[in-house]
Amino acid sequence: MIEKQTDVTLPHGLEQNIKMELLGMIHNAENPFDIILHVAKYLEKVSAEAGYADHVRADLRAIYGLALLDKKLLTDEKKDVEERLARIQQAYDTADFTEEERHRIRFAINLHKKNIERLQERIHEAEVNGTSMYKE
Repeated sequence: MIEKQTDVTLPHGLEQNIKMELLGMIHNAENPFDIILHVAKYLEKVSAEAGYADHVRADLRAIYGLALLDKKLLTDEKKDVEERLARIQQAYDTADFTEEERHRIRFAINLHKKNIERLQERIHEAEVNGTSMYKE
């Protein structure tokens, strides 16, 4: 059996910065989801895998936010939807579109409004029934 040898040409603590950032975030009692996203962004950068952090964020929101009622993740998602709605509404109000385009944009506006209502209901449910997994 061949033993794996450590590459001594690499500097000690090659990933020292992310390791210290991780410990610092834990010691500061930061939100675990923010920590996971921070590490995902780092991994996206070093792996050159564009979109990895966004995929992790979407999964966190779906599983821990919508399914397990984490209020912070639900609130973060609601804020993103509200910002998107504002941009769509601003474009609708100021740009020149065909009637077909205006119809499609109105449809998107209505869907965003319904999504905001749905998220607000889930946030309320999280306040009533949810449990926090971390210290605020």
